[in-house]
Amino acid sequence: MRIKKFRAETLPEAVSMMKAEFGDDAIILHTNIVKTRRFFGLFGKKQYEVLGAVDPNQENNKKPHHVTAGQQEPQPAANQGLDWGTEDGSSAIQFLYQLLARQELSQTLAVDIVKTILRQVPKQEWNETPLLKRMLRAEISSLIRVDKPWEFDDGQKVVALVGPTGVGKTTTIAKLAANYHLIARKKVGLITLDTYRIAAVEQLKKYADIMNVPLTVVYSTNGLSSALASYTDMDLVLIDTFGCSHHNQERMSALKSAFESLDIEKYLVVSATTKSNDLMAIIDAFKELGIDNLIVTKLDETRTYGILVEAPSYAQVPIAFITNGQSVPDDIEIAENEQLTSMVLEG
Repeated sequence: MRIKKFRAETLPEAVSMMKAEFGDDAIILHTNIVKTRRFFGLFGKKQYEVLGAVDPNQENNKKPHHVTAGQQEPQPAANQGLDWGTEDGSSAIQFLYQLLARQELSQTLAVDIVKTILRQVPKQEWNETPLLKRMLRAEISSLIRVDKPWEFDDGQKVVALVGPTGVGKTTTIAKLAANYHLIARKKVGLITLDTYRIAAVEQLKKYADIMNVPLTVVYSTNGLSSALASYTDMDLVLIDTFGCSHHNQERMSALKSAFESLDIEKYLVVSATTKSNDLMAIIDAFKELGIDNLIVTKLDETRTYGILVEAPSYAQVPIAFITNGQSVPDDIEIAENEQLTSMVLEG
């Protein structure tokens, strides 16, 4: 087995380099975003790294697959019961659907995507895999909504991160604060409502002390207004909130009460490892707060990226940032459509 890393400015270029050297039988073991500068990756130049592998003896070891009389070629379970409007089913159509299924999109969305493509392609061309792949990229790209980078021309920006427990809200707050304060040279103030966990307050206080930015701890939901009033000279105010299960109506009501009548953008933080059905339930619950944007965390903990399509499609709001590790401030990126589209289609 030969294993090698390939780096390029874009993920498709890195994959192309791998295939050029290893051939079409090469497999991708891992993909990663590599910073060309050690610190503050949000604003630094990045490259894409692909860890590829190939078995030099693979071609010799391949055995023909025979189907005896009376047997049917087995089809992946993901295709069973689906009607694409063709009697025998196009292999190219099946390829598209299987690609989406492997990325763990919900069956409903995956079928909708494939059918949307088929409506745009003459039936006699349904077996044209390269054509359908181009159409798929365009369709996925259109579904991945991303937000533009933050601007401060219109005055102070106030952002609260909300979401379930354990998705990385506090660490993401620290990453954002470090990048915008230390690199963008903005005046940043921190507020935390997460008094349920003493460790969360202490963690954020350590970050605040290191970055030399103010931190206010709010112990009651009606105290948020006065905390914001003390930060009127700040360019950016970041609010950390307590983790809230979408089943916990009491905490959801507390969050809603805290934000009431205040001009605050709410960013829903979701982990890339979240299952499709759970994701929808989370979005449904937090929609009551009036979600403005998404942050998808823990992309380094999965090799399936269907959530990058599923989340903005279901929530009907864009993705603002993605995170891919625990390192502060490096492991955070402004969401870019081309990058996220490539992750979904190429893994």
